[in-house]
Amino acid sequence: MLRRILLLAAISVAGVALLAPLAARSATALPAEIAETLLPVGDAPPIDLDRGALSARQATAVSAPAGLHTAEELHPSSVPTPAAAPMEATLNSAAAPPVAPAPQRVVTYAGNSVWDDLARCESGGNWAINSGNGYYGGLQFSLGTWQQYGGAEFAAYPHEATRDEQIIVAERLRAVRGYAPWPSCRAKLGLP
Repeated sequence: MLRRILLLAAISVAGVALLAPLAARSATALPAEIAETLLPVGDAPPIDLDRGALSARQATAVSAPAGLHTAEELHPSSVPTPAAAPMEATLNSAAAPPVAPAPQRVVTYAGNSVWDDLARCESGGNWAINSGNGYYGGLQFSLGTWQQYGGAEFAAYPHEATRDEQIIVAERLRAVRGYAPWPSCRAKLGLP
């Protein structure tokens, strides 16, 4: 037990000895050539911002144009650290409502082709669906299948292509694999 305590003490002392030169270097003043290139405090262009909605830290961050700092701002001892806001004040502050995602396009077709039936089964008939599951469009193509069967000539993703373009790619796929790429709906619809 005593060995462990002595070992930990030795490691702590060695760590402090190693970090002391780094701490001393970081507390030194800026070299003259760097200080001369900095924007003097009085020469900073005024920025008109509504700071009422900003925290103290954010308001300080936007007080000078990006990339321009004064010598006082660069020296750690002269930059005040704003006090943390109490949790209750932060929770009760007027925050902007979250931005709602753009509504997804819905493109349906009332046709009676086998492809329309498959699309109704696969995607509810929405030819422009991107549900985030890795399958896209009315016939729920994977991106790899879409690209392999020439879909990229129409659109980067299947749900961005028109109904007719998706059917062209589906016809190419069916010529090679039949209706096997749609196993569940193939069974429901009684397709070969």
